[in-house]
Amino acid sequence: MNIKVYNNFLSEQEISDLLEYSKRSEIEWGKADVQFWDGRFIHNKDIKEYEISSLLIEKREEIKDIIKEDFNIKENLYSDMLQIVRWTSGYELHPHADSENPDNSPHPFSYREYAAVIYLNDNFCGGEIYFPDKGNFEPKIKPGMLVLFPGTLEYLHGVKEVTQGIRYTIASFFTRDRSKSDGQERSQV
Repeated sequence: MNIKVYNNFLSEQEISDLLEYSKRSEIEWGKADVQFWDGRFIHNKDIKEYEISSLLIEKREEIKDIIKEDFNIKENLYSDMLQIVRWTSGYELHPHADSENPDNSPHPFSYREYAAVIYLNDNFCGGEIYFPDKGNFEPKIKPGMLVLFPGTLEYLHGVKEVTQGIRYTIASFFTRDRSKSDGQERSQV
């Protein structure tokens, strides 16, 4: 199974810094074209605190190295998005794939080969990521945990409804298509 789980990907200090930033940044939560995501994310490019933005980019670079090693990729990888996401009570995400639609219709992000989710906290109820076609695999959420998986239909995944508290994560997607890069590579910082 190509679902990779890395506990302790973030240190306790990194978790603390990112979570504290997320909680105090009420004004920075972004507007989205899709109401579901409205006010629920902060794009790294919009983060004004250099230390936080740099930390996110450094961790994303580490994820690229892990993906290349785990999936035996020789080419460069790029990411089109890096954001902190909050899931408040009542939010869930039904099973989907990050690069393909079940009905074979065109997917707006067909270039997204891999997805990464990092958990910043676990003091909420619900909110588990699950993979219905992989025996309902559901890793136990731990702060600092990284979950990696391919974006194809084979790795259909969802997020169970958050029933209490707020779930904070960092999300990013990876591709070999340089034209899809958000331009925030390590050398850009």
